[in-house]
Amino acid sequence: MKAHVILAAALLFSGVPAAGAEPAPQKTKLAFSVVGKPGAAATAPSVKCTAAIGPVIPIAAVAFSPDGKSLAVAGYGEVLLWDLEKGQLAERLGGGKLGDAVGAVAFLPDGKSLAVGGGTPHKDGAVQILNVESGEVTATFDEPEEVVYCLALSPDGKMLAAGGADNRAHVWNVADNKLLTTIDVHNGWVLDVAFSPDGTMLVTAGADRTAIVWKVEDWSRVQTFDQDEAIHGAAFASDNKLLALAVGGPSGWSVRERRIDNVRYNRSWWYRGRMPLDAVWVEQGNQFVIPLSDGSVLVFANRRLATTLSGHTDWVYAAAVSPDGKRVASGSADGTVKLWNLDDGKLLATLVQLAPQTDQWLAMTPQGYLATSSADALKWEAANVKTPPEQLPAVFTKPESVAQVLAGEEVAPPKVE
Repeated sequence: MKAHVILAAALLFSGVPAAGAEPAPQKTKLAFSVVGKPGAAATAPSVKCTAAIGPVIPIAAVAFSPDGKSLAVAGYGEVLLWDLEKGQLAERLGGGKLGDAVGAVAFLPDGKSLAVGGGTPHKDGAVQILNVESGEVTATFDEPEEVVYCLALSPDGKMLAAGGADNRAHVWNVADNKLLTTIDVHNGWVLDVAFSPDGTMLVTAGADRTAIVWKVEDWSRVQTFDQDEAIHGAAFASDNKLLALAVGGPSGWSVRERRIDNVRYNRSWWYRGRMPLDAVWVEQGNQFVIPLSDGSVLVFANRRLATTLSGHTDWVYAAAVSPDGKRVASGSADGTVKLWNLDDGKLLATLVQLAPQTDQWLAMTPQGYLATSSADALKWEAANVKTPPEQLPAVFTKPESVAQVLAGEEVAPPKVE
């Protein structure tokens, strides 16, 4: 299971919030039109729910558990564990132990352990293994000298790779926590690491505009790919030869298709949108999920755009696909995580921690159903409906309906008179 993100993008482009960085000082409001649609006639029924959130935490990383029942989300100095069966925030892990920035998360195969990459910018970095049930740190890899931006687990679960702001990538043996190799050839931050589906190769990609493929057997270099801008994400296709690279910078951006067996092959997947920030391979259907800086997520099938997931209001730093290939989770600089149905692109739910390092949370479905720990944080506005405002929370606060939607069940919208 691979989960990696870009913490560096904001520093490459001025004025952009950095994922995993210190919270933005301002608070904001998250509004949901639960009845009616924007642009509807003034006389049409409408109900809007507004939640105060902030300071906003850009979401740097997301990862599904091996059974698909939980979602790990990078927070400010902690990891949030969402229970997708119940549609609620279940645990907050690692508080006070992970440094300020959490850059990457990845579940180990047993589902009981979580690898977390992070650190404190300009001070230190580390990869730590957390026990999901107790939250205790069971192992620490302190070889990284700066913040860790990306993690990748080999297909057999035996190796863990990490890259970060020290311009290096490290690979450890998961069984005994021993360092296998340090890759120290990049001239800039290592923004992504990814194993090939057959586990024989590792690609490291970064701000130095290069992606380098390594043979796992002896860590010899297989191929080097040069691009015109920073490479924010890299992912192998099922044939272990094709690479999708998320490339972007001031002079332009695109998803580039490169081949291990032909270094000159350099094809662009053109699309309307902004800079690609990640590349995630989906085994089912041999698809690629590409988060963008315009708040959308693209799904490519057979190298062609199949689906566009739209709904975030800021850069989408991270994406992850559930083990069964049916759901996509996306994390954005707007502070929200969205869950999507991969087949049809429908939004299932929006998850948000209402305030950093607190147990305040909200889960909202497009139908208008919600579950929350903090009903007092919600404000309701209604027009052209008979239901009094004070009765609206009871109509829409239905945790069981949120759980049904997340399970993929068809749920009728709430009834409002």
